[in-house]
Amino acid sequence: MTATGKTQTLASKRVSVGVWTEWVPGARWTNEGMTRLLGYIIEGAAQSGEFIFRIIMIDALREEVRQDLASLSAIEGVDYTIECPNDSAVSNSFPELATFANRNVPVEGWIVLYPQFQHALLLDAPVAAIFPDGIPVAYPTVDAGAWGPAGYHVRWRDAVKTMLDGADRVITFSEHVAKDHGERLFGVPAEKVRVVPHAPPDLQHLAPYAVKRQRTPESRRAAADLLRSYATEHGIGHLADFPFEEVDYVAISTQDRVTKNIRIITEAVRRLIREERVNIKMFMTAPIHFGATWTPLPALLEREMFAADLISMTDLPRDVHAAFYHCAALAVHSSIFEGGRGVFPYYEAVSVGTPCLMGNGPHTQELIAGSPGLAPFVFDPNDAVGLAKLVQNVLANRDAVQAKQLAEYEILSKRTWQDVARDYVTAATIGEFDPTSRRRGGAR
Repeated sequence: MTATGKTQTLASKRVSVGVWTEWVPGARWTNEGMTRLLGYIIEGAAQSGEFIFRIIMIDALREEVRQDLASLSAIEGVDYTIECPNDSAVSNSFPELATFANRNVPVEGWIVLYPQFQHALLLDAPVAAIFPDGIPVAYPTVDAGAWGPAGYHVRWRDAVKTMLDGADRVITFSEHVAKDHGERLFGVPAEKVRVVPHAPPDLQHLAPYAVKRQRTPESRRAAADLLRSYATEHGIGHLADFPFEEVDYVAISTQDRVTKNIRIITEAVRRLIREERVNIKMFMTAPIHFGATWTPLPALLEREMFAADLISMTDLPRDVHAAFYHCAALAVHSSIFEGGRGVFPYYEAVSVGTPCLMGNGPHTQELIAGSPGLAPFVFDPNDAVGLAKLVQNVLANRDAVQAKQLAEYEILSKRTWQDVARDYVTAATIGEFDPTSRRRGGAR
């Protein structure tokens, strides 16, 4: 049997589940947020050998997605497929894309990556919509463009409401989102919701130099070489020879939104540098949007003339992202709200030898309820002075902090991504299904 034949045989023995996306032409598919989560789920399916995920998207994103997913511990054609119509006129119309999927992608259920992707209601098989959170409604911006008659958050809210009403199941990552955002803000019946907590992400396979999840001068140099190579290849000239292995820096891996609260880290590090004379930098994966008013970060950098100390490295591939964490002195995630239990940066950073501090909120409260040993590393996300002191304490006791956090990580890792993948498939496929009963008014 040929290699292609073997691949087809392996795939045919698995439960086939669709993944619906609605990224528009020119959209970025990056290793952030839901696309990062999808990668972990695919790797879980690869470990279990029980499922194959069939990912629908427009043709314009095919190669970018293929390149990103190729870095996973998974095999295209066995653990996942990328399904795109070759006809651009079809792939750029989401109703037509749904028709293509119904005719050509046989699955037992669909997982919808974002709750505003409401054209998934045109699909014939059961639909389970992931609802990470209702942040635009729970933490509304004052921007008139968001809440005017045709504001972008009004459109988002209406699309999400349509999707959550019409979906056969709604998946959240935590109890606090299920109850406060799903039930209270969007009226989702409790019996329709499935809470599927994340397993701890593990980046060690992307950082083989981090032996036993420890950092050494040799491992830090290997990670720094990878970061410099990435900078050189992508024309980031000022970082092509940056001594990542010699400079202590805070790693911030998140998008820049108001709830992410990056400004509090900036204020804490500014205090350390200018008042305490600590030699430290900040690196983050979000772009800096100078001139933007929806985020306070750019104005803070300009007012304090601090832009040289907060350096942006965006769109990092998965292995470079792991190196970004490994080289750091510590990671800090200052968000006031996350949809899961805890935060991805804690799991990711600790898995490659770097401790992490977390801003307090319902997400960290739900985490430390089961992992009280992490409580000392949770800070008030409005207290820059307290955060600065905590950062200094971690820098002075880095190895001990890493050991404590790693011990908690190992306990949490008893839940695996195989478990998560199985829970997603179960949510998308179980139970009786009557497609004629689905409310689809907003999707047509």
